[in-house]
Amino acid sequence: MSFKGFKYGTNLNRSSIRGFIAAIFRPLMNSPSDAPGVFTSGDSKNDVGEWQMLLLGNELSSQCQLERLVYCKCTNGKEHEFLLLHFRHPTQRDAVAILVLDRTPRTDSTENNSGSSRRMQSSYIVSPSVSSTPARDSIFTTPNNGSAIESYLSRTYNEFKRLCYLDFPASARPSALQVSVLLSALSKHSSTYNLYLYQCYWYAHTVWEALKRIFPDCNEIMLSKGRSRYLGLKIEKADSVEVICEQYYIQWAYIENAAQERRRAEEDRVWQIEQAMRRAEMAERKAEEAERKAERKAEEAERKAERKAEEAERKAEEAERKAEEAGRKAEEARKAEERVRFFPEFVMLCYAIYSPICRLGLNAKQKWTECESSSSARRCDTGVPIALISLLSTSSS
Repeated sequence: MSFKGFKYGTNLNRSSIRGFIAAIFRPLMNSPSDAPGVFTSGDSKNDVGEWQMLLLGNELSSQCQLERLVYCKCTNGKEHEFLLLHFRHPTQRDAVAILVLDRTPRTDSTENNSGSSRRMQSSYIVSPSVSSTPARDSIFTTPNNGSAIESYLSRTYNEFKRLCYLDFPASARPSALQVSVLLSALSKHSSTYNLYLYQCYWYAHTVWEALKRIFPDCNEIMLSKGRSRYLGLKIEKADSVEVICEQYYIQWAYIENAAQERRRAEEDRVWQIEQAMRRAEMAERKAEEAERKAERKAEEAERKAERKAEEAERKAEEAERKAEEAGRKAEEARKAEERVRFFPEFVMLCYAIYSPICRLGLNAKQKWTECESSSSARRCDTGVPIALISLLSTSSS
């Protein structure tokens, strides 16, 4: 961030302040390294074909979006041209990785992924062979911090300048996978490095123009002239933009069809799993319903058994009551029979007892009357009437 032209009292909008703070603290923030080929924890360099395979093997990597393309040109030697690709992370929206894309002649020396022999290859760019040699179209990735990429650019290209920008709106940004398809089409179109046709100028120019044509909503910002020129002279190169775009559409359609087939297969697999789950749920519901029916039947049978037991108990109680009632009736009948059998004897006994008493009573009454009426009624020394004594004596006799 440049402070040229800044004056005290100048009004800064909030976005500028946020951008300034983000620029200060971005190096202190953890950089994502979960997208191989784009966001990595260390330096890595891959041929574009290998890079495409990395993206195809990681969904997060393939979904990184190209936010800006920068056209760069070395200011010394053969004025080598290369591109910087600014990719934004699909989930950590503040993270941006800068990748370096260029074409060089392939050397016989073995290079490691960190590009340690890049200086030797750069020297080979200065004076390549006129005859065609195998080309190496490579992508170089550094950790997501400004010092790493600037160190690599300075170490590899010495002095260079940025000629122009190609900015893509958020609604129409190429994915990393789409960019890899385009780069693979270029490499297949010309796998050799030819000084007069398929050199770094051709490669950078074709990538630039093809992306402009395939994604027309982009915005091109020119900073300086000099593209595809050496010492101010225009360098001849093959015109392959239209062919490369056609190859891109073919390859991208193939990838989309394959992806669609995978999606359909995945959807079919998910559908089958869902169907199996629904069948399992249905079977479980049926089993639960059968279990509930069995429980209801068992409960109903238990209730019926209880009702039958209660009914049997009631019948037993009723039989017991009837037996008790029959016993009471038998007892009453027995007692009645005894009463009937005793009554004549009782009557006869009563008659036998009562008859003398009656006679005695009549005689006593008569005697008493006679004694009372007798003038000779008198009492004995004990005060008992003589008539009563006479009556008792008569009765006893």
